[in-house]
Amino acid sequence: MARYSYSSMSTGLLGRLQELVHLARGLPKATKSTVKYVRRVHGETQTRVFERTGVIVAGKKVLDIGPGQQFGVLRCFSLANECVAIDTDVIPSGWDLAGWIGMLRHNTGMRVMKTLGRKALGVDRRIRTALARDLGVRDFPKERVLRMSATKMEFEPDTFDLVYSHSVFEHIDDPEAALSEVRRVLRPGGVAYISVHLYNSHAGAHDPRIFAQGSPKPPYWPHLRPTHAATVRPGTYLNKLSLADWRALFERIMPGVTYAADRDSDDLLPAIRAIREQGELLEYNDDELLTVNLIAIWQKPPVREVQAAPPSTRNVEKPLSAPN
Repeated sequence: MARYSYSSMSTGLLGRLQELVHLARGLPKATKSTVKYVRRVHGETQTRVFERTGVIVAGKKVLDIGPGQQFGVLRCFSLANECVAIDTDVIPSGWDLAGWIGMLRHNTGMRVMKTLGRKALGVDRRIRTALARDLGVRDFPKERVLRMSATKMEFEPDTFDLVYSHSVFEHIDDPEAALSEVRRVLRPGGVAYISVHLYNSHAGAHDPRIFAQGSPKPPYWPHLRPTHAATVRPGTYLNKLSLADWRALFERIMPGVTYAADRDSDDLLPAIRAIREQGELLEYNDDELLTVNLIAIWQKPPVREVQAAPPSTRNVEKPLSAPN
């Protein structure tokens, strides 16, 4: 089963209620921060795709794997492209009872409660409105989000010009199958853009409390250190692949793949050295600890057209006529 949602674990009823109270109090600031984040990720995706492949993402058929609850990047791309998204955790449209019953079948009650709370507080509606205003548009096309596993897509081969995903593949328990499906549904010349949040990074365990800090704060890399591991509470399933694991996987399925990376500051290097002097983090190199997101960018090779060789235009000498 492909588990790429935040519904496989729960912080309990009290934790969910505290999250909603915190969200309600900080909604204006959170909305502004989310819009800024969405615009940055969308812009970086377009720029990196163009720099590595020369492809301009406009007028394309685009697939988003795991768009999240707010559909932010999906909505940005939908302004200039034909977009579809897939997820195993599809949020019902409006207050559709059948849709909510379906969501409950695929999620824990805690997950459904949190989603209902977000709707009641108008969180996603406010973010959509703020994003549209920031982009200078009245609204977005109706998003098309299908309940589908990334490891077994229902699309025909050679369907999409761009397949992208942000911080989803680390939650898939069979990422090799998912990457093979990405390769299959891409058209020749199409581009894959897969950004993975690495488990070995400081916030790689996806503990919501660590994410909320915004930047690394002590204790650093707690989930990788025996003295602090018991204090970490992951918020979701993680496949725990390392930087080397991901590179090997990408290169096996997508030969010729190129990479970009988002990293924590090198200012953390003294902290790494100090922790190693204490006998911890010895099995991890600096790149594994400081790389937050590994971004794989791959263009599917075009189909080679086999053409018959053109007729030879080389002058053929004719034998001289014998003199009369």
